[in-house]
Amino acid sequence: MSPRALSEQPFEFGAWRVEPARGVLTALEGASETRIEPKLMDLLLLFAGSAGRVVGKQEIVNGVWGGRAIGDDTLAAAVSRLRSALGETPARRYIETVPKRGYRLALAAPEAAGQPQPNPGAEGPPKAAALLAQGRAALASPLASSQTQARLYFEAAVAEAPGWAPAHVGLAQALAAQAFSGRGPMSAARAAAQAGVGLDPQLAAAWAVLGFATLMADRDFAAADKALRRALALAPQHPAARRHRALALAAVGRFVDAEREARLAVELEPMSLGARGELLQLLIVARRYRQAVSAANEALSVSPLSSEAWYAKGWALVFAGDEAAGTDALLKGLELWGLDADAIAALRAASDFTALAAAGADLFERQTVMFRPRLTDIAFLRAAAGQADAAFAALEAAAIKDDPVLLFLPWMPHVDPLRADPRWPRLLARVRLAH
Repeated sequence: MSPRALSEQPFEFGAWRVEPARGVLTALEGASETRIEPKLMDLLLLFAGSAGRVVGKQEIVNGVWGGRAIGDDTLAAAVSRLRSALGETPARRYIETVPKRGYRLALAAPEAAGQPQPNPGAEGPPKAAALLAQGRAALASPLASSQTQARLYFEAAVAEAPGWAPAHVGLAQALAAQAFSGRGPMSAARAAAQAGVGLDPQLAAAWAVLGFATLMADRDFAAADKALRRALALAPQHPAARRHRALALAAVGRFVDAEREARLAVELEPMSLGARGELLQLLIVARRYRQAVSAANEALSVSPLSSEAWYAKGWALVFAGDEAAGTDALLKGLELWGLDADAIAALRAASDFTALAAAGADLFERQTVMFRPRLTDIAFLRAAAGQADAAFAALEAAAIKDDPVLLFLPWMPHVDPLRADPRWPRLLARVRLAH
């Protein structure tokens, strides 16, 4: 199976249904088919996921030509051929030229600007409102101890004002964060979110966390997307709803739509490392490695010491074929996670990336203090090291724990070395995928 077949499901784009795996555009009216060359399909995917922002020449070159130098005439000719394939006319435009900057998607965004605005919820009793503010401050930290503290604040706010929706929403968010980290059931988060929706059906944040918790607890994409669309109807500029919808769309392989939502979330919260990290991971799963490297560089321009951005950039570079630069970035991420200099030196001494992956997996299995790797992280390294038995063992253990990362297993490039193994179909059958 080709990388594109693994990475992208059909989607609608203006007057067309796009099938990346087949390289085909099918008219929504008339059902006529147009086959386009692979580079034009890559260009189309880049624009379709751009969320209307200006896409510069270098980003296009990185995403479509793998960073190889091309002339302006070559780029302009490719855009012209894509416009022609799409049947662009003055009345129906798809791609706009932005002089001296690049190109921009001309299609309207899915949600129009004049949607109803969110109801932030009536102000609660002063004590409950103070507890809610403390809980939100604690939840801003990714540390497990901070998530526990946030939950305590939100539970106290609910006890103080049981009829106040924002308190239930805060509790749902804390419970969801804990469940995503493997500490508690997602069903508890869903129940708290349902309480928030029941108390205030106009509260976008309640619908947003309900959509996320529904996806994670039930793997029900349709129900989750319904809740997330409701959140966005109430508040089109709600960052969490955009981020959660990006995750939901990616879970069913709709990566163009997912990328669009993720980029909108980054535009809404440009300083959010969480939003940038989710976009970065999505691009890797969608196999848009050069775009992922670009997204990692943007995240690092915001926070040069982001260990997650360095580590993800390393994987993107390795998948793009640049193992030397990828190794350096991975090791930088581990260093920022707190790995000591001797351990970094030992990993750097590995003869090649296969050896480094094996040593890294050994380290992850021993490490319990400085950072807490997921079983999936260990499995990815074991797969890269050619240690299929150990990789499957880690994935089986992750499946028992219902690790939400496994939602993306059908597409993840990290496990490509395992796909031909007869154990692969049995593993997929055990994993709870979105439906």
